[in-house]
Amino acid sequence: MLPANTTLRTLALAVLRSYSLIFFSQHRGFAALLLLLSFANPGAGVAGLAATVLAVGAGWLMGFNREVLATGGYGFNALLVGLALGTFYEPGWAYGLVLLVGALFALLLTVALGGWLGPRGLPPLSLPFLGVIWLLTPAAEQFHALALNERGIYWLNEMYAVGGAPLLHVIHWLNGWHLPLMPDTYLRALSSVFFQDSPLVGLLMAAGLLWHSRIAFSLSIVAFLGAYAFGMATGAYAEGINHYNLGANYIMAAVAVGGVFVVPSAASYLWALLSVPITAVLVAGLTTLLARLGLPAFALPFCLTSQLFLYVLLLRQRADWLPLTPIQRYSPERNLYAYTNDRERLQSQLYVHLSLPFLGEWQVTQGYAGQPTHQGEWAQALDFMIRDADGRTYRGPGANLADYYCYNKPVLACADGVVVEVVAHLDDNPVGQVNTQQNWGNTVVLEHQPGLFSKVSHLRPHSTTLQPGDRVRRGDLLGTCGNSGRSAEPHLHFQVQATPYIGSRTLAYPLAYYLSGSGLAAQVRSFQVPAEGETVQNLPLSPLLRQAFDLPPGFRLDVVNPDDEAAPVQRWEVFTDAYNKTYLYCHHSGAVAYFERSTAAFSFTAYYGSETTALYYFYRAAYRVLLSYQPQAELLDAFPLTLVRNPALKWAQDVVAPFVRFIRPSFALRYHGADDAYHPRRLQLSSRATLRYFGRAQLLQQADIELAGGALAGFSVQLPDQSSPLRFVCRPAA
Repeated sequence: MLPANTTLRTLALAVLRSYSLIFFSQHRGFAALLLLLSFANPGAGVAGLAATVLAVGAGWLMGFNREVLATGGYGFNALLVGLALGTFYEPGWAYGLVLLVGALFALLLTVALGGWLGPRGLPPLSLPFLGVIWLLTPAAEQFHALALNERGIYWLNEMYAVGGAPLLHVIHWLNGWHLPLMPDTYLRALSSVFFQDSPLVGLLMAAGLLWHSRIAFSLSIVAFLGAYAFGMATGAYAEGINHYNLGANYIMAAVAVGGVFVVPSAASYLWALLSVPITAVLVAGLTTLLARLGLPAFALPFCLTSQLFLYVLLLRQRADWLPLTPIQRYSPERNLYAYTNDRERLQSQLYVHLSLPFLGEWQVTQGYAGQPTHQGEWAQALDFMIRDADGRTYRGPGANLADYYCYNKPVLACADGVVVEVVAHLDDNPVGQVNTQQNWGNTVVLEHQPGLFSKVSHLRPHSTTLQPGDRVRRGDLLGTCGNSGRSAEPHLHFQVQATPYIGSRTLAYPLAYYLSGSGLAAQVRSFQVPAEGETVQNLPLSPLLRQAFDLPPGFRLDVVNPDDEAAPVQRWEVFTDAYNKTYLYCHHSGAVAYFERSTAAFSFTAYYGSETTALYYFYRAAYRVLLSYQPQAELLDAFPLTLVRNPALKWAQDVVAPFVRFIRPSFALRYHGADDAYHPRRLQLSSRATLRYFGRAQLLQQADIELAGGALAGFSVQLPDQSSPLRFVCRPAA
């Protein structure tokens, strides 16, 4: 095995992934199978491999995007060019030169079209392959040294020369298969994607596709049946069935629009089925039009259908159904599981993180749609006051403003922003009286981002010195709580709105992280709206946790197994990708773990690589960490379904995943072992990963994480099938 960080290994994987990327996959096993199957036609197999190696090598030397290159994105169009040329032309010097030019031309067109279509949210798909073939087809007529392939006529003679009578017997046996029409047609359609016409090759491709993705396989069946039925109903097959169109156009378009660029769902299967008649029209029309120019349509209908279906979805104002895949993971299952999991747990990506605008414990005295004033256009607002243990909001008789616990308490910025409106001159009302002429009283409005504003009202007069245009940071002082405006007793009014004006209609918007309840009974809430009567306070952040899980780009960590002296040091390093997503990369294994760090939480979002590495165990152990020491709380989260390792269970879930989920991988984490209850310098986190299905709970992993001196000191992992835990010591690398 080549080392994980060598250029040669990167290039080899890029060549290999070029094969599976034709089916939108990064599955190495599937890629290796496709590579082998391409040699069912030896000439085409050699040409395809040579063209791919040329394109990948040239892409590396020319300095094109390394991440795109590593996925096979610069190689798969050249592969198609090589397969086509190897199928249709005889080997020779002229053929070699044309192959070289075609591979490099495909690379350049891939880069150029990717640069043009990419910002528009569209992939180039097989358009570079089509461009090269359309230019080479008429050009080949001028290359008199380039001969058309007549290998099919003398193919059996060539095979006899290679393997004699035994090989001919095998070939006759394979060709003697008599399958029913429908399976035979489906398998030949799959094999035609690689310019072959063999049910055996198609069978192996179908097995590889099923191995890669149950969803993609089922979409291929849906598309095939739909195309077959549509063709029979319209009489499109009166002159015979074109296997290439079934495979490279109908099936590939349905997989693309139903499970790759769109998150798989019941609606996406209908979307894929709708692609069939559109593709049929494009196949019939383009084949006729291009035939007049002497050009083959090849995969053009697939490209146009896929891009049309994707582009119209990009133009929607609302995406309540058929959501587009936010980050391509090259597997319909991974796309689906990541999307549904992230939608449930990574609310931080959807909202600006708003904190409570005060210090200490306050109670929501009037919530959303509360009486008497939170009604109509101003229903989504919160009023806060401070209550004592007896439920009173004031000391003594409460006749004076200063008797009220919340009066003159600091009011803080809920997030970074710019001051857009300030009213500070209005007098406080005496207790029991209101000012309905200046309803909101003294007010500060902040802009946090375009279309998102927060407003605090009823402030004490002249308690703010801010002016419009001033910039504030989260937690900066805006003023103090008062009793101005329509306020009979001191309280704080807080709302979020979409426009900057005082009196704007309110907007329902969650608070990022806060504690609900008092003392040891307090529970962590994230991205929720406090209810009326709820006692709340901001989440106190732990300096130890914040520092230990502060992993900026360039940060490096050495991880060692102290129980195995022969085990190499594993170096982890933090990088950012082309989408500005942050990840940990293990230089030893090549594994990658994506993560995000918000104001109050650290969360892993995806993992790629071997599942026996220290990085994978840490990914499961620290899947989500709240950056606040809460010994009384248990932090719960949900793993994606990719965590399931039981093949039968996983495949069963994959088949029905677009419609129903019966497996629930869960995560739980607790804090303990602090050397100081208020300002710990050492801390232990304990987590467990559990798989729940059909009323059963299966423990996958238990782990302990040690933090000391503001850093990750080490972690241990107990697996169900091991008698002793795996221990790892961590130290920052120089």
